[in-house]
Amino acid sequence: MVKFSFRLPNADYLGFPATAQGILDTAIKAEALGFDAVFVNDHVIVDDSARSEPWRQVYDPLMSLAYVASRTSRIGLGTSVLIMPYRNPVVTAKMIATLDQMSNGRAIVGVGSGWNETEYAALDVPHRERGARTNEYLRLWKACWEPDPVSFNGRFFSFDGLYTSPKPVQQPHPPIWIGGSSHASLRRAARFGQVWQPTPTPLPALVSNWQYLNDVSAEIGREEPPRVRMSFRVIISDITGVSASGSDRPAGLGTPEQIASDMNRYRQEAGLEEFQLNCHECGNLQQLLDTMDVLTQEILPKVD
Repeated sequence: MVKFSFRLPNADYLGFPATAQGILDTAIKAEALGFDAVFVNDHVIVDDSARSEPWRQVYDPLMSLAYVASRTSRIGLGTSVLIMPYRNPVVTAKMIATLDQMSNGRAIVGVGSGWNETEYAALDVPHRERGARTNEYLRLWKACWEPDPVSFNGRFFSFDGLYTSPKPVQQPHPPIWIGGSSHASLRRAARFGQVWQPTPTPLPALVSNWQYLNDVSAEIGREEPPRVRMSFRVIISDITGVSASGSDRPAGLGTPEQIASDMNRYRQEAGLEEFQLNCHECGNLQQLLDTMDVLTQEILPKVD
């Protein structure tokens, strides 16, 4: 059975202002429509570059998920992705364990190392250390989620025989999803992740990266490689007014029939059975909610 999750509008990337009510309305609807999880993304403080423009207003991901947890009962609650090096990892481990407790075991932790050098500088974290910190912080999280007392010895953090509870409901810990498509990210996914979550990726590159992930997993002796849930950008032309044709049409942009066909190509040619749906070009919240209806009524039934 194909699995689908949905990204909530906790940032202004859709072209309309993110609001607390919009995040909640979308999450409640996603649960009612049968999505297995909802995800929020992460930026803290960004510059005025064109790439940063959609991320100038972003609701904190863990706070947003705690808010959503209080008004939902079944749906998974994830970050896609939490930029690990931005935050003290011991504090973040405590926050994630608390979220998992308060949601009765629904937390999913999607992580990445980030790209915005200006943001790193503003948060006083060396950009050049982002990979090393991400790897160490993943190890540290797992240590903090083990039975107390806990100990850890790393390059950036060390402690011995300390107590940090509550522990997560999910054992040994909430699922870890690794974002990114670099070889370093794929090696990280093989080492730490239950799921590899690439950004929207052309079919040939997805197949190639997936094979690399399988090869690395085998090299380190992992019996089952991580599952793959690719972020899939959806722009329904009938709702958004955005259109393209012929070779200029990217996967996920078009009529409901075209989008369903695109998803089925990823299933048939890459073996992809899990999709993280990210809607784009919605000019207001109602367009996003309408897109969710069309997805579940006209598109996903043709993929499942």
